[in-house]
Amino acid sequence: MKKHFIFIISFFLLTSAISQNTYLRIYNSPEYNTMYSVAETSTQEFILCGYKNSFPGSNFPNAQLLKIDAQGNIINERVLASDQNQSLFSTLRKSISNDNIFCLTGKIDSVTGNSFNHLLKLWKLDDNLNFVNEYTLNFGDSLNNIPQSFVNVNDSIIYFFSALFRPPLTTVDFSLIKFNLLTYSVKSYFPLWHTIRNPGNIIYDSLNHQLKVLIAGASVKERGFVRLFSFDMDLNYLSEFEPDYNFRSITCRTTNYNNDSYIISGTLSKPTGEDCLCNLIYDNNNELLDSTAIYCSTDTITYAGSGNSILVSDSSIWSVGIYNLDPSTFWQPDPTWIQLSKMNSNFELTDQFYYGGNGLYFPYDIISTSDDGIMIVGNYYNPNAIPLVHQRDPFVLKVNNEGLIVNVDNPEKPIAQEAIVLPNPGNEFLQVKLAVQHKSADFQLFDINGRLVLEEHLQADMQRIATGTLKRGTYIYRITASNRVIGSGKWVKE
Repeated sequence: MKKHFIFIISFFLLTSAISQNTYLRIYNSPEYNTMYSVAETSTQEFILCGYKNSFPGSNFPNAQLLKIDAQGNIINERVLASDQNQSLFSTLRKSISNDNIFCLTGKIDSVTGNSFNHLLKLWKLDDNLNFVNEYTLNFGDSLNNIPQSFVNVNDSIIYFFSALFRPPLTTVDFSLIKFNLLTYSVKSYFPLWHTIRNPGNIIYDSLNHQLKVLIAGASVKERGFVRLFSFDMDLNYLSEFEPDYNFRSITCRTTNYNNDSYIISGTLSKPTGEDCLCNLIYDNNNELLDSTAIYCSTDTITYAGSGNSILVSDSSIWSVGIYNLDPSTFWQPDPTWIQLSKMNSNFELTDQFYYGGNGLYFPYDIISTSDDGIMIVGNYYNPNAIPLVHQRDPFVLKVNNEGLIVNVDNPEKPIAQEAIVLPNPGNEFLQVKLAVQHKSADFQLFDINGRLVLEEHLQADMQRIATGTLKRGTYIYRITASNRVIGSGKWVKE
């Protein structure tokens, strides 16, 4: 495919002179909780938003805010604790006009006697987690809007994009709502499809003054569908576009690339049976300009991140994926990795890094930071914990502009793996996955006494190694390339 050279417009200021902190933190707690979105304060601290079950054993999620310092330590928390209301915070972004004020969207479902009210909420928040303003859109008991993302056009007009339920139905549509904060006027777009499984997100086409919303789900075709809808600024329907790709994933996201183009990220199924996390770049006329396959394999699947999974920074494009995810099972026993992939301005994949591998990681948001770094937030759980509980905890991954953790004093000591081993535990074989920047490497396996028991030269991005003759037990692996270690850890043969 012909390459199109498109220059990236910077959305963030370079402040490389500021000292940088990098880390991976998991915030363990007795409650089930997760974080969906993150924003940076003017003092290099961060606010995270999501929810937690404040009352053990209850089915009432309560909206939660966490504030962490530059080193990732929790310094403040706010919870809308109630055993009568279900609530969540969904998206947090800086105000256009004030760096110390944030726009926060969410919902509250009030349960009192026989009444059930679904409230779509917007808060103005300061950097001390205080609500400066609060706005409520009441849809009664007929429409349940779960906000997914929003567009803040001029600090007085907010466009909500939400998943939409019509109780008692459980099918999902999407809704698009325009809310004027000055006049309190509301305009809505509610389709009647009953077919969507996962609304994506909303972007603003500033060149044509249009809103574009991405949806994904099941269709009458024998594949998932992805459609991009265009609306004018008064929510009048303009057009829709369905990419001619076999999307396996119902988790697809889009973001602005520049004024003339946008990116769609999702998992595609190839006729050969391979599943690939792909990023597709289109111009505003929905013409395909270029595409990049992050990874293809019949053995494992890489999914797009669950929320905002694409970041356009000053010189690079970053794509966040979930590596080794099996979407066919609810309780996956095998670990996943946060796969962070870097592309240059020509949309060429240049570097990959893997974080995690000790549980299941689900990234939801990625942002640039004022120290020229990257912040990723989401949730984590250990599928092999004892006792076995579906317990989720927030995680935060802060890396530099190369995708690396560079602090040596990070308490949890994560390593950016550029080569990983799976399955782990394994039996008759193991597989080594090399990041895209490594075309070859050397693999060594040692027993617990330090004796070399297996050695192989790797010349493929995914290479299988027979281990049937090895005894059961724990081994240490080391993978080297370019005169350095690019992957290491323990491997268990069952």
